[in-house]
This record gives sequence, structure tokens and C-alpha cells, in this order.
Amino acid sequence: MRGKLQIYGSLSIGIVCWLIIVQASGQCLSSLALKERVEKAKRQPSGITPAFFKQIKQELLRNHCPQDTLFAKVLLQLGYAEYLSGQSDSAIVSLKHSIDVYSKQRSSTGISNLPLAYMYLGTIQQEQNRQSEAISSYTNCLRLGKQHSIHFRAVGYALGNLSLLYHEKADYQAAIMAADQGIRYAQLCHDRLLEAKCLSEAARSLLYAKRPVEGLTKIEQAIRLTQEDIAQIDSKTFFLFIKAQILYRLGQTQESLGMFNQVLQYYKQNGQPDKIADVYSNLGSVYEERVGDYEKAIDYYRSAYTTHTNPYEKARMLNSIGEVYQKLGRRTDALATYQKALQTLPINFQQGDVRRNPAGDAMRLSAYKEYLLTLIQDKADTWLDLAKATNSRQGLGHALDTYQVADQMVDIMRWEHTGQQSKLFWRQKTRGMYERAIETCYQLQDAEQAFRFLEKSRAVMLADKLNELGARLKLSPRQVAEEQRLLKAVSVQQDNLVLSSSDKAAYDKARTLLIAGQDKLDAFHKQLEASNPAYYRYKYDNTTPSLAELQEYLKAQEASFVTYFIGDSTLYVLGVTGSNATLLSQPRHTYNQNVKAFMALLNNPDAMNRKANMAQFLTLGNGLYQRLIASLHLPAGRVIISPDGVFVPFEALSRSARQADYLVSDYAFSYAYSARLLLKNNDKPLSAGFKGNEFLGLAPVKFTASLGQVSLPGSDVALQSIAGRFSSPTLLTYQTATRQAFLQQAANARVIHLFTHAVADSTEREPLLYFADSTLRLSDLGDGGLPNAQLIVLAACKTGVGANQQGEGIFSLARGFAALGAPSILTTLWSVENDATYTLTGLFYQYLDQGLPKDIALQRAKQDWLRTAEGAGQLPNYWAGLIVLGNAEPLAKINRWPWIVSGIALLSVGSLLVWQRRRKRRSAFTSTYHSS
Repeated sequence: MRGKLQIYGSLSIGIVCWLIIVQASGQCLSSLALKERVEKAKRQPSGITPAFFKQIKQELLRNHCPQDTLFAKVLLQLGYAEYLSGQSDSAIVSLKHSIDVYSKQRSSTGISNLPLAYMYLGTIQQEQNRQSEAISSYTNCLRLGKQHSIHFRAVGYALGNLSLLYHEKADYQAAIMAADQGIRYAQLCHDRLLEAKCLSEAARSLLYAKRPVEGLTKIEQAIRLTQEDIAQIDSKTFFLFIKAQILYRLGQTQESLGMFNQVLQYYKQNGQPDKIADVYSNLGSVYEERVGDYEKAIDYYRSAYTTHTNPYEKARMLNSIGEVYQKLGRRTDALATYQKALQTLPINFQQGDVRRNPAGDAMRLSAYKEYLLTLIQDKADTWLDLAKATNSRQGLGHALDTYQVADQMVDIMRWEHTGQQSKLFWRQKTRGMYERAIETCYQLQDAEQAFRFLEKSRAVMLADKLNELGARLKLSPRQVAEEQRLLKAVSVQQDNLVLSSSDKAAYDKARTLLIAGQDKLDAFHKQLEASNPAYYRYKYDNTTPSLAELQEYLKAQEASFVTYFIGDSTLYVLGVTGSNATLLSQPRHTYNQNVKAFMALLNNPDAMNRKANMAQFLTLGNGLYQRLIASLHLPAGRVIISPDGVFVPFEALSRSARQADYLVSDYAFSYAYSARLLLKNNDKPLSAGFKGNEFLGLAPVKFTASLGQVSLPGSDVALQSIAGRFSSPTLLTYQTATRQAFLQQAANARVIHLFTHAVADSTEREPLLYFADSTLRLSDLGDGGLPNAQLIVLAACKTGVGANQQGEGIFSLARGFAALGAPSILTTLWSVENDATYTLTGLFYQYLDQGLPKDIALQRAKQDWLRTAEGAGQLPNYWAGLIVLGNAEPLAKINRWPWIVSGIALLSVGSLLVWQRRRKRRSAFTSTYHSS
């Protein structure tokens, strides 16, 4: 880190001195006098030292010179010189003083060096492990520095350092984005070394994000940029170290070993113990995972453990040794080693009993939570393997307890990750943990805990998004500011704890302050819970519903619930009714291939017309039926499915492998991302005073040629028929079905029906809706952009299809609307034939209008279709693609009677007043007439 700052400082010192000189006219010191003093100092053997700038600072103060930009520049250079001489605390004081003076002079003419001051300050804070403060300083550098090209180099270094900070927080997406931005700024200011450093940061995070091929390209670019620069041997060695790590991940074992040993020799020659330890650690990984020489791997890990000075790295090496013991079958040794690693971490945990685990408060103290999560997860896996090997129910209990702690760690970590890709990375990385936790529950036949882990394994990102969406509207500006202040205070104390880990007295003080800060934050949240329970419930309640709570819900709905988990080798299925819960386990075998083949046939009606393909379809559908639902013995009626992976239309599964016996005849299916979202996702209360659109229907029919979309003839007629069931419909058809018109109307609509085209096929590309004139992305609606929506009908092509992310479900258009707070969505899983879509949705609304729940309304519509359809129309391709996602309760009726009664009452009162007024006038006229 210091090397980075020195490089940038050596380039910038001349610029700063030049700015001092050219802007010094009119100050207490003349520009000529200052120039002479700078040049003289530069010729001295000691160069420009802190004492030089301290002397100038004292002269300015003694002469009562104004604290202007010249004074700020002197403080800036003083802070930099103090840093180079090892006086980091003094440097921070000088830089903060410089920032304060600059901030007060920002309206003055000339270019302020405020961004440079923030960059220097952030670098020193980062070296001192004050991560949150460093991030704040770098962010200020970016905010101010992007405004002028003279600061692009400072911005580039700030971005490179931010990338490293995000990497250490395991937020790899944010790290990659920061490094990529740094590369662009380095290119703008033609700084090859800065570009190489940002490339190396990007490469390292790409490696950890499991994108090693991209990482290799980046690091090779960095090496080429510095190849001819002899002075940058230390940087080039570090680049080789990253390349060796990438080659190891790519399976190029011999090349990586040779490169690691080359790097090791350089670090040994230059006496860099922590870097030596890092190489030992990687050599241990190569011998463990690629060569299979476990004894040599342990030797390297032990060497790394004894060489490293960082307690987190020491704990990580103990964890690696424990993993090797686990592979060797030495499970009791592994458990003891994991426990020693937990004691090594600076989290104030000193329990030597392997049955004990850190509490939530202790886990919050960990600066590098990835290390702690990996350690606890490995310990839980070892308990499970030991229990299975010894047939120990008590061991299974210890495994379950430890998985529960690991799950708490996941909850703590996920709030620290900001980018979607980083969150998805961690959702996928923890998936194996949840599979093993569910296996433990199955071994114990503990359906309650199995349900909990199944819930925690899915749709957490969607739940968090909905939490944020609901919470944002619940706080006052003052409360928002107070929460941010308390959060920052806790973050600062976490940094201080890391900084003081080697000093017991300082560590104890920092820990006390951290606990006090956390207590204040907890007290604030408890106060919010009392004064603003809706906010607390939305944002901070991470609890999952209990199995008993789900069963109470199912009793009231007269429904069943099926959730399943597709593991690496096992398929777990949990069926729940109002009075029973059944947990099943079966080999996974070719489950994914069968689902893929089943869905491919559903997406191709021409193929289904062939007898052999139809026979295959029934065989596949019956196989899925046997795996997912048959053994649960569910009663006929309503069934809610919380799927893992793709949405399989259960209504198209067949109880017979020889003839069509579809489940739609006995079951009304709906689908939910999780039970947690289902139970929270009741229909939004609709006030009697609702004055928006009861129904917003959109059918462009034809699209502008540049969009390249085929027309949808008949969609306007079908829409008009549906709209007739509502008292105040708004229809947008043909040229009126524009993007702008939809944006203006959607926020006030209760039911939104879209007959159009859509694209939703990946997480990289945001779902897209087509209108007559252009397209719309869901983010254009803004968070909370559909406050009145109770039902969204997406009668567009494949709106429920997208990229499947394990543990999160399909990233589709339907999911996008769910993230906007829409409680109920009728969506399609493949390109359903137009006429079938029009008929089925029309029948759906017909039954919905009768007060039926949405799942039963759709079941009845499909049953009606099957009774009347002929030939190919009987194929599931035509009728099974529409599904209900989310809340399936009847569509709430708008109760307008209170308003009608109130209107009649007001009209009556008004009429009475008018009659009385007229009567008085007539009486007065009569009296006047008779008196005259």
C-alpha cells in the first residue's frame, strides 16, 4: 500500500509545489521567495522533509496570513511528507486540517487539491485498517476529483485502493467495478503503472469470483505494461503471484508451482514475512488440491501459520490444516484444529470445547467474515461426517447447532454486499452448506429445522429488496440520518478493533467501544420497533416463519405446501399440510436432465404432436410426479409450490406414464418464491377511497418497425372483453399503448394486464417490456412505482423464464414485478399460442369475478379449455404455460358503499339546506307582498 502512495506522491509533489508557486502571488510569501525556498530544499541531501513544510506553516501562522488555498497546500504536503517519514498519526492530523481549510475555500478561484488530500488520507487510513473511514475518504476523492482532469490520477489511485477494500470485504463485484473504473482513469492520464495496479486488483477479484479466465487476461496485461520497467520489480513480482494463483485455479499445476517458487525466492531475499506466508499458503493449496500430497500441504500451511503476523491469516491456515485432517479421516483432530482457529481470531472467543461456537455478538466483531463463515461451515461438515461415521445422534445435534451458527453468519454478511452479482455469488457459495444442513435435519427427521433451512436457502435477495422497498417510506429524514450515523460509528469501531488486535489493552478498549456502539444501534432499532413497527418489520426482521405458522396459514386456506431442494447428489422434498409435515430424501440421479427435456417438449408443440414425443413427455411427467409429489399423499385441492430451480408446471404432470392424467384435474396450483414471502405477501389493503384505475390494460397490437416485433392481432379485442368486468377501466391499445402512457397510468392501477412482447432471459440484462413506440425496463418504474397494484397479468412471451440462480429462483420479468411489490402475478413460462392466451385469461377473469381464489380461477379456466379444445389444443403446450405466482387469494373487491352512502347523505344535506333557504326567501317575499 505504501508503495502505491509513494509512487503517486513522487509524481504529484512537483505539481503541488508548482501550484503553490503560481498561486502564491498576493499571499504573505511572494511567489519568488517561495520558489527559491522550494528549490533550495530540493537541493539539500535530506530533500523536502516534514520540517520544511512545518517551518512554512509556522511562518504563515506567525505572520497572521489568511488560511487560504496556499495554507491548505502547505498542510497537504506536510501530511504527505509526515506519512513518508512514518509519522502516520501526525499525517492524518495535517491532512484533515488541509481538508478543512480547502472545504472553506472552495468558492475561490483556481484548482483545489481537495481530492488529492482525500486520496492521501484514505491511503493512510487503509494502511491502519480503518476500512470504513478509508472508503469514506476515497468516495469523497471520487466525488470531487472527477470534475477536473488534473485529479484523474488521484481518482485512479482511489479506485484501485477501493477495489482492494471491497475485495477484503468479499464484495467481489464492487471490487471489479472499482478496478475497471480505475483502469479507465489511468488510461486518461497515461499512467501505465496505475493501469497495471488496477488491472491486478481486477484480476484478483475475478479469480475469487470464479472467473479465472478473465482474471488471467487482466493480469497478463498488467505484466506487459510493466515488463520493461526495471524499477517496478516488487510490483511485477506481485503480479506474478496473482498469475500463479490463477494458473493453479485453471489446473496448470506445474506452471503455478514454478511461478510460486520464483515469487517465494524474491520475498525471502527482501525479508517480507507476510508475503512469504501468503506464498506458503498457496503452495499448501496446490499440494492439497492438485498434487494430493497432504503431508506436504500441512507442512506449508504450518509454515504459513508460524510466519504470518495477521491473526485472521493465522486462523485461515489452521482452517486449511483442519480441512486436510478431515480429508484424511482424522475428524477429531480436525475439530480441535477448527476450535483453535476460532480462538485465534480476534473476536474474544476462548472456548476450547469443540461443542461450543461463537455467539452473534462475537461474530459481528470479525473484520473478515468470509474466514469465519468458512471456518464454521467446515466445522459443521466435520461434525456431520463424524456423526454419520459413528452413528451418533448427539453428533448430529452438534452439527445442526453449528449449521445454525453458520446461517447466522450468512445473515450478518449479506448486509455488507451491495452488488447483485456479489450477492448471487454468496448465495451460490453457501448453497452447499444449506444442503448439508438439510441432510442433517433429514438424518434427525427434524422437519421443523429442515423447513427453516429450506427457507433460508432461497429468495433471500428478493426478500431483502422487498424489505428495503417497504422500509424506505417509513422513516423521517431525521431518523434516516441518525441510523446512518450509528451504522458508521459501529463500522469505525470494527476497523479500530482490527487495528488493535496485537495490543490487548487497546483491543479491550476498542471492543468495549464497539459493543457500546452496537448497543446504541440495537437500542435505536428497538426504539424504531416500538415507535415505528412497520419499518422495523420491513427492514430488520430476518426471521423465517415457523412450520407451525405455515400450517396455521394452510389450515385457513385449505391448502397444502410443497418445497424441495435440489442438491449435488440428493433431492429433498418437504410436504406440509395443516396437520402434517413429510420430509423425503431420494437420489438426484438425472433430475435436471429430465426437467430440461420435459420443459423443452412443453416449449415445442410441433414436437408434441408426434406420438413418440408425447409418450416421452408422459413418461417424464410421471417421473417428476413420482419424485416431487406422489409420496406426499396430498389431499385434492389447493397446492402451493415453492420450487428449486426452474418453475415446473405441476398441473401438467401426469399420474400415469401411459396416458394423459394431468394433475390439473384435482389440484389448483400456485407458486411462491418462498413461504416467508407468501405469508408476508397478502393482498395490499385497498382503501374505500381508492380513486385510481381499477384496471389498466395494454395491447399495442402493432409495434414500430425498429423494434422488430411481430403484431398480436386480436389482443385488443380480448382486452376489451376483460376490461368490461371492471367499473373504471383504462385501455391503451395501438398507438396509445406507448411507454410514456404506461408510466403515467401504472402507479394508480389496481390490476395491470399486458398483452405484449417481453424479454427476460438473463441476470445480466434487465427484463424488457415492449410498447407500441419503444421499450421499458422495470427500473424505469422506480422503487415503489406500483403502490396500488394487486394483480399483474403478464400475457407476454416467456415472462416467467429467465436465468436460474440457485437459491434465488428465476430472474424473470415476473420476479422483477415481484421486487416492485406486486403481490400476485399471472405469468407465462413459454411462448403460449395467442388465441389460447386470450381465451384462458378471459376465463380466468370470469372465475375471478365470481370471487374465487386466483389459483382455483386459473384451474377452472384450464379445465374449461380441456373440455372444449380439440386436437392439438389438448396438448399442455397450449394451456399449462400460465401460472399464478405469489398471493393466490381472491381479488379484493372495492367497497364503494361507504362513499355512495356518504355521497347520498351529503347530497341530502345539501338539498335540505337549499330547500330551507328557498323557503325562507318565499316567506320573506310573501310577508312583503301582504304588507304592501
